[in-house]
Amino acid sequence: MRWLEISVTVDPEVAEAVSEVFHRFNPDAAQGSAVIEVSGFDPTGDVHHLRATVRTYVPDTPEGRARLQRIEEALAHLNAIRPVPHPHVRPLDETEWWTAWQRHFKPLRVGKQLVIVPAWHTYHPSPDEVPVIIEPGMAFGTGLHPSTRLALRLLEGAVTPGIRVLDVGTGSGILAIAAARLGARAVTATDIDPQAIVAARDNIARNRLTAQVTLHEGSLPPGEPPFDVVVVNILHHVILNLLDQGLWAYVQPGGSLLLSGILRPHETDVLLAVMARGGRLVERLTEEDWIALHVKRHD
Repeated sequence: MRWLEISVTVDPEVAEAVSEVFHRFNPDAAQGSAVIEVSGFDPTGDVHHLRATVRTYVPDTPEGRARLQRIEEALAHLNAIRPVPHPHVRPLDETEWWTAWQRHFKPLRVGKQLVIVPAWHTYHPSPDEVPVIIEPGMAFGTGLHPSTRLALRLLEGAVTPGIRVLDVGTGSGILAIAAARLGARAVTATDIDPQAIVAARDNIARNRLTAQVTLHEGSLPPGEPPFDVVVVNILHHVILNLLDQGLWAYVQPGGSLLLSGILRPHETDVLLAVMARGGRLVERLTEEDWIALHVKRHD
């Protein structure tokens, strides 16, 4: 498989705006996370010489090139406000992509305890840290995207020792692994993509959690009893579809539904859908334009 590296070098003050463009139009995979590198440090302290290079990666497919086109259009609009050059696009084969990604993917502390650790990195956690070891594969979450970070923070507050957790749309398995690491007795993780199941299975084994985490290829697992915590980190329209398909029944009375991947304009639609089913909002987290909701089932 081939990839496209999209990079833009700008003033550091503009880097966050470029990063937001990359997140907005390439949000749903490891390669969607923008990487910012600052260069040109001047020993005299002259910050005017600093430059920031922002990178993201899309698959070299019709869908990936459509994302590239939307990114180029958004950057052109941003250029009307602050100077932003046309992005540099570099094709990479699979090995080149993976090498480039490894250079940028570092251990990441999320919330109070969780630390996302790339599988190739040697890391020695402190006593208060809970490591989650991830090798993301070619198209699965790494924990760098805001929606994943928000979901992980909600899990920290919702998971208590001995409970059962369902992770719908597990991707790399990052949320399922985090739930097990935080003390869940049993975790069921699902995904409709067979490649995601393969990546998740490898990461679960890497974290030595095969006995705690069960994988199911599909959307909602058949024949499962309600769970103490259900977590879904998917875009809002998929969350609404899942609710229509019976997602709410997988949350036991008094249990928690954790929803992430929601952009601000769609928050009300999701809230109304869960409230109509007997849900009550107990926590709301935000990062950039992304929203995560902790809803309790009271019925």
